[in-house]
Formats: sequence, structure tokens, C-alpha cells
Amino acid sequence: MIATRAGWLDKVEITEVWFDPKRLPFAALLAQGQRTDCAQSVWTTTATQLETARQVLGDKATPLATEPKPDREAKYYLLQSPLRALPMTATQATRCNAELAPGRNGSPERWLSPRQLELLAKLRREPKKPWPLAIDVPLPRAWAALPR
Repeated sequence: MIATRAGWLDKVEITEVWFDPKRLPFAALLAQGQRTDCAQSVWTTTATQLETARQVLGDKATPLATEPKPDREAKYYLLQSPLRALPMTATQATRCNAELAPGRNGSPERWLSPRQLELLAKLRREPKKPWPLAIDVPLPRAWAALPR
């Protein structure tokens, strides 16, 4: 995958996915989505994608008719946790946010480096400290903004 973005379409919370079909065939992406229960519905942008999606998912595939609306709070679950102050890459933030979602017994720690895990332990020990928000802040700037 190249990137993802949370959004809304037809009153359904969705995740838009940008991917390189040379590195990740669309059918493989759909199969992974199905295995991880992330393909309840699929909207496609081309006739070829629609055909492939219907072969893999049946009636769950629909052609995209309108642009999805971006989610105003794409990292909602991170914002509700100590991880909101943890410097992370965009990919790490997306993965950790998904791990924190209700119904997931995930562990965001599995996506973190030893340095991040060390800081996370400190964030949890000192929750009242005014830690700066690190979500969507470039990694070097987020690390530099931390209190010494």
C-alpha cells in the first residue's frame, strides 16, 4: 500500500486505499481485506477493479459514484490514548490507531521501535504532564518538541 485515508461514503465509515498494482495485485489486496474483516463493502474506480472485486467478494463490490468525504478525525483512537504524544511515522500512526479501535484486541506496541516503547512507558507513567500532541507532526519535529 502507498497510503490510506479514513472517510465516509453512503453513511458508512470507509478506508480509501492507494496501492501500486505492480507490487500488490488488486485481488491480493481484496483477499487480505477479507482475511482481516476489512472488506465488508468495496467501492471500485475502474471496470477491471469492479470485475475482480465481484469475483472475490460478490455483491459487496460497487462502482464508486461519489467521492468519499474525509474523516474529520482520522486518528480518533490515538487522540484518546497516551500515544497522541508519541512521535510516529504516518504508517505507524495508522496502524496503531487501527489497533486501538473497539473490538480489536490489538497491540499498538508491536508497531513501535524500542525508543518509542521507552517513551510510551514514560507517557503512561506521567499522564498529567503536558505532553505536546505528535499526531501528524513530522517525525523530527515531534521528537524535538518533547520536554527534556
